[in-house]
Amino acid sequence: MKKFDDSAQLLLIAGFAVGVGIVVITIMLNNVIYASNIASESSIDTSRYDMANIIQITTEACEDAYQYGIANGSHNSVDNDNFNQYMKNYSRKVSQSYGIAGLAFTCHPGNLSKAYFTHSGLADGDDDWTVVENINITNSFALSIPDISLLGNRSNAVMVKATNISGTLLWSMEFYNSSGKINITVSDQSSTIGNYQSNAGEINITSDRIDGSGIAPAFLFSGSTAGQDYSINIINGSHVVGTYSISGNLSTGQQFTQARYWVVNPTISISSREMTINRTIPISLPGGVQ
Repeated sequence: MKKFDDSAQLLLIAGFAVGVGIVVITIMLNNVIYASNIASESSIDTSRYDMANIIQITTEACEDAYQYGIANGSHNSVDNDNFNQYMKNYSRKVSQSYGIAGLAFTCHPGNLSKAYFTHSGLADGDDDWTVVENINITNSFALSIPDISLLGNRSNAVMVKATNISGTLLWSMEFYNSSGKINITVSDQSSTIGNYQSNAGEINITSDRIDGSGIAPAFLFSGSTAGQDYSINIINGSHVVGTYSISGNLSTGQQFTQARYWVVNPTISISSREMTINRTIPISLPGGVQ
């Protein structure tokens, strides 16, 4: 009987030991899985932060390189070699900085090119978009279309319009290629203000001038938008290549300047032993709202 009791006690102790072992192993596995997930998520978040930071500094570097490359003080004359040399120096410095953290960095800036009137400045960018919103006063607003042959025809007419905060149309300018000239139709809320033509593709909306010459009647942009808070929008922007510049006051009283003379489309990459992230980012130059 005593021998039987000893065997039962041994079985009980063995069962208890097995149970404790299972609990310990389960806890250890959970800790390993948790630590692995935390490390993975930390790596992903760090990479996202690094990429967001690189996009910001690359945008600023392109803007600085653009200013460095401007020749003779003209926005229309930019030395691509100077631009690329600046970006090459930038890429080398950033690569050295991130190398300390164990990350490889590359940047292929590409060349400056004339921009489409899309949101991104690229041919496949958003056609219909808001250039600036919450405007109170526009002091200057000019467009330039250097190659009229790239402008769409009547069925693909481009429109620049001002709408108030309720979306009501206050003023619009529609233009398209008509036998090698730009046909322009200007309208307000209720009627057509006038029909005009441009030979050189230079349209100064606030100064009421086409191709550097005075015109009559005026475009009436300031009068049509007076006393309103409004936005300036572009419709069908993929059918025209050119430049624009706008300046004035926002409804907050803040002054703004927005211009796009060129676009550049750099590809940037960061990589570690675990992952590689690539981004291509269209950048408008000289920059956005200030």
